[in-house]
Amino acid sequence: MAQDSLGQNQLHTNEQNIGFYHNPVMLAECLEALNIKTDGTYSDCTLGGAGHSYAIALRLDENGTLHAFDRDEDAIAFAKRRLAGVKPKVIIHPVRFGELKNEIEAGTLDGILYDLGISSHQVDESARGFTFVGNNPLDLRMDRREGVSAQEWLRTVSADDLAAALRKNADMDRAFKLSTRIVEMVAAVSAEGRSVLPSDMKAVVESVFPDKKREVNGLLARVFQAIRMEVNGELKEIEDSLRAAVDCLKVGGRLVVMSYHSVEDRCVKETAAEFERDCICPEHMPVCTCGGNHRRLKKVNRKPILPTDEEIAKNSRARSAKLRVYERV
Repeated sequence: MAQDSLGQNQLHTNEQNIGFYHNPVMLAECLEALNIKTDGTYSDCTLGGAGHSYAIALRLDENGTLHAFDRDEDAIAFAKRRLAGVKPKVIIHPVRFGELKNEIEAGTLDGILYDLGISSHQVDESARGFTFVGNNPLDLRMDRREGVSAQEWLRTVSADDLAAALRKNADMDRAFKLSTRIVEMVAAVSAEGRSVLPSDMKAVVESVFPDKKREVNGLLARVFQAIRMEVNGELKEIEDSLRAAVDCLKVGGRLVVMSYHSVEDRCVKETAAEFERDCICPEHMPVCTCGGNHRRLKKVNRKPILPTDEEIAKNSRARSAKLRVYERV
């Protein structure tokens, strides 16, 4: 406990020196779940402002190594300042975490951490187009150097495909009606020669959900989430990276994943479940022919770990977090 308190104090001191990025959610729980060895090798697959990475680094000695992944240029620049001078070897990989298997050798990591979704800093920086606060054109790319922006995607997507994305990425009701209205709005805005703005999207949501005026901001957040996840290919990347993580872990290594909404959490559970089974035969097979013994992950906690009321009171963005912990077998 004293070590956790020391880590928190040094984290706050570090923030005072270089500025604030965001509060790492369930920091103590993540550190405990990783079961950190001082000379171990770890990966923070979602570096962000290095809140979790910095705390992990404090627990490593000069023989320890931390690999950190992020494709957000702003986050990497901030993280480099925060991690400057720490004892362990820190290697920042400026790529999406779906590239894990191409960056890390199999069977070399003692623990891997994922803090999924976008950071509060990305949301607060409205110029990035991640939020409907302000009225900047939608972009929604994690890495503005690659892929198509939300603007470009919305101009080409069909109502059917947009509806599918709204259902898959945000469990949206009235998905087809909403997608049809969005496609019509985008066409009208494009005819005016301007970009789609959050105010345009809000007007559409209000027109489709006139009976839910008090829930407009929540509905709008889910629409942005659905589009963002599609533009960045987030669900596929989570699946691909988690599968690679199993290969990268040593036996006994920990896989620690924090998600913030049901779509991400379901993706994590279903992907991990592939590696929790001894038998991988098709369900219709009456007798096992695979030989069993294929299990590569086991749950450390039967149910996800949730943030405390105290943390939620201090950081409202922690309220929906779920932390799942697995061990490589």
